[in-house]
Amino acid sequence: MTDRIEKLHMFIRSGGHHPYRRTVEYADAEQFANDKLSHMERVTRGLEQVLAREQPLVLEGERILFWRTVQNLPAILTEQEWADIRADHFIHELGRVSNLSPDYASILAVGLLPARQRAEEGLSTAGEERREQRQFYCSVIRSIDALLGLTASYRQAALEAGNTEAAAVLERVPARGARTFREALQSLRIVHYAMWCEGNYHNTLGRFDQYLFPYLQADLAADRVNRDEAYELLEEFFLSLNRDSDLYPGIQQGDNGQSMMLGGVDRDGVACFNELSEMCLDASRELKLIDPKINLRVDKNTPLRVYEKGTLLTREGLGFPQYSNDDVVIPGLVAKGYELADARDYAVAACWEFIIPGKGMDIPNIAAVNFPGLVSDTVMEDLDGAESYDAFFARLVKRLEQTCRELCDEARRAYFLPAPFLSLFMDGCLASATSCRSSATTTTKWITSQPG
Repeated sequence: MTDRIEKLHMFIRSGGHHPYRRTVEYADAEQFANDKLSHMERVTRGLEQVLAREQPLVLEGERILFWRTVQNLPAILTEQEWADIRADHFIHELGRVSNLSPDYASILAVGLLPARQRAEEGLSTAGEERREQRQFYCSVIRSIDALLGLTASYRQAALEAGNTEAAAVLERVPARGARTFREALQSLRIVHYAMWCEGNYHNTLGRFDQYLFPYLQADLAADRVNRDEAYELLEEFFLSLNRDSDLYPGIQQGDNGQSMMLGGVDRDGVACFNELSEMCLDASRELKLIDPKINLRVDKNTPLRVYEKGTLLTREGLGFPQYSNDDVVIPGLVAKGYELADARDYAVAACWEFIIPGKGMDIPNIAAVNFPGLVSDTVMEDLDGAESYDAFFARLVKRLEQTCRELCDEARRAYFLPAPFLSLFMDGCLASATSCRSSATTTTKWITSQPG
């Protein structure tokens, strides 16, 4: 750990950034309701309000910028509106899109401006009768503009602080595609940050070592950075994930789904644990912070040195890495109906639940079966009348199947608030002008058949 990283590390661990935070006032859900705004419009206005109220914070020598200075997010619906929705729909957790693994690679490669242009083209060709599609495209454009507006403010703050290098990075990303490892990390920090500001949560980092490795590889090959300099940037990015984690929803602090998947195989089945995978394990062990949570993919061919690296991290007592066995998981996903290439590309949705980056709209933890309760009910109600153990067991199975059907029926009525910004990172959403939450009700048949 360099002196610069150690100083930033201590600043975050001591809560040095907390005095810069504040609670702000917004146009609230009551006003949205009185104005009869659609849910898409409300989410978009909410994001615009949050980003407009953020105050750029640039510390001396900082290279990866963006801090949360606004503690609270605006309410989108009133309590009565939520109650009305619950009358006809199932509301999962906070009613927000969450627990996805976005496709960061595509946006990092080209930036947000091409997505904005596609939205403008879609808007120009969508007739007035296609009201929902037009609204989606407008929301995408406005969300991008709001984020780029905050990025411009950060760039100006960096210039005023004399940090011309950071300002130069922000002049390019996330508007345009990243060219270097530093630009890619900064772009990822910004778009990931914006997902939380939109109200989405448990936004995972997916296969971090796969989509960022090409940038590291190119930098090292061109002598733009050496390994130590790249490692310092990686540690600073890891620190950035801990700046705001106490503001994120979860059962307890740290239960925020900021997880990444390392190692495994690529979509062709080729082992892809790489130099960045190793650096991530080392950085996590050195920093000893709760984020990012590390998940490590292994199989029967995984070299012993990978397990040794993982064991050294386990010894720090952080509760990770968690291990995922490709020899079991990949065939299991294929058996559930996933394409083989997608199954090989799996990450985690938050804690451990498997999901496909950029494609999976699975809803982890949407339902659970109380097996002890079912056994107890069957014993109390059916045991006396059972002719044999097999007959008793058959009644238990029947009760279990009925419970599962009821849970599935309820889950299929799930409703989620739109997520136009997050939808940019999910396959097909921009092309179809559809928020990623819209497909939720069509996928519950898969989720409710899986553990968790």
